[in-house]
Amino acid sequence: MECEEKIEKLLSIIERVASGEYERDNWRGILDSVAELFEADGAAIGELKEGYVYYTKVSSFIAKSGEYDPEKFKVPVWRSAFGEAIKRGYLIVNDYQSYDRAVEEWKRIGLKAKLVAVLGDKEPFGSLSVGRLRSDKPFTEEDGKILRSLAFIFSFIVREEIEKRRLMERAIKDHLTKLYNRFYFEEEGNRELERARRYGYPLSLIMLDLDNFKQINDRYGHQKGDEVLIKFADVIRKNIRRTDMPVRYGGEEFLILLPHTNLEEAAKVAERIRESFSKVVFREGSEAFRLTVSAGVASCEPEDCALENLLHKADKALYQAKREGKNRTVVFSHQGVN
Repeated sequence: MECEEKIEKLLSIIERVASGEYERDNWRGILDSVAELFEADGAAIGELKEGYVYYTKVSSFIAKSGEYDPEKFKVPVWRSAFGEAIKRGYLIVNDYQSYDRAVEEWKRIGLKAKLVAVLGDKEPFGSLSVGRLRSDKPFTEEDGKILRSLAFIFSFIVREEIEKRRLMERAIKDHLTKLYNRFYFEEEGNRELERARRYGYPLSLIMLDLDNFKQINDRYGHQKGDEVLIKFADVIRKNIRRTDMPVRYGGEEFLILLPHTNLEEAAKVAERIRESFSKVVFREGSEAFRLTVSAGVASCEPEDCALENLLHKADKALYQAKREGKNRTVVFSHQGVN
C-alpha cells in the first residue's frame, strides 16, 4: 500500500472514531478498516482483566471464523506479546509460530505474524492488535509506530466505554457472586417474558436454595459463608448457557431464568447443578465438609406467562423439595407439584 493511501485510510479511521461510528457496530467496521490499513487478516481490541487480555471487539474476519471465543483465545499478560509490548508501547512478531510466548490457540489457527500496541500509558488496560494468517509479508517498524499512534487515540474512548460498562455492572450485579441482582431480574425478566409471548417460545425458571447454609455461617463465620456462595455461583455459571439469566435473589437463594427451555430441559439443568455442587469439598482448618442444594422448577406457556406467577410456582416447588428432605429437585406442574 502506497504511503499516500495509508495516510488517507488512517485519517478516515480517526474521523470515523471521532464521529462515534463504533457505537453503531461495536467497533466492527472500524476494526475492518484497521485490518485493511495494515494489510492484515484481522484486527481486535483487547481488555485487560484478571491477568489476561480478552479480545472482545474483533473485525469481521475473526468474528465470522465460526470458532472465535474470547475466553478460548485469551492472552496471559506476562507470558505473551502483550507483556513485551508494555515496555515500548508496541511489539512486532513476524514469526508467531516460533515465538516462545505464543498462545497455543492462536498458533493452532495458523497465525503467522502479529503486531500489538498497548492501550493506556502509565496504566495499560488493553491492546490493539492486528494479525496475518494468509500472508508471509512481515510487519515493519513503521507499522508498529502507526499502530501505537492509533492505540493512543483509541485509548481514550475504549477506557470510557469500559468505565461505563463497569458502572452498569455494579448497578445490575451482586457484588459478591457477580451474578445478576434482584433489580435486574425484575426488569429484564419481564422483558424476556414479553419476548416469549411475542415469539411463542417456552420459558422456565429454576429457584435454588442452599441447604442448612445458616449452620455454615454460625460454625465457620461469614467469610466461609461468602466462599460457599461464590463457589455455588461458579457452579451455576458452568452449567448454564450464555442466554440464561443467573440471579442471586437474596441471601442463599438463587434463580435461573431459561429462555427457549421447557420444563423437562430446565429440570435437567437443575439436577446438573445440584449434582455438581454436591461434589464440591470445602475446607476450614483440618475440617472438610460438603453442602447440598434444593431446587424448584417451573415453566409457563408463552400466551400465559407472568413473572410473579412463575416465581410463585418455582417457590412452591422449592418448598416441597425442602419439606421432602432437601438435596433434591422438584418440578411444578398444573396438576400439582411433582
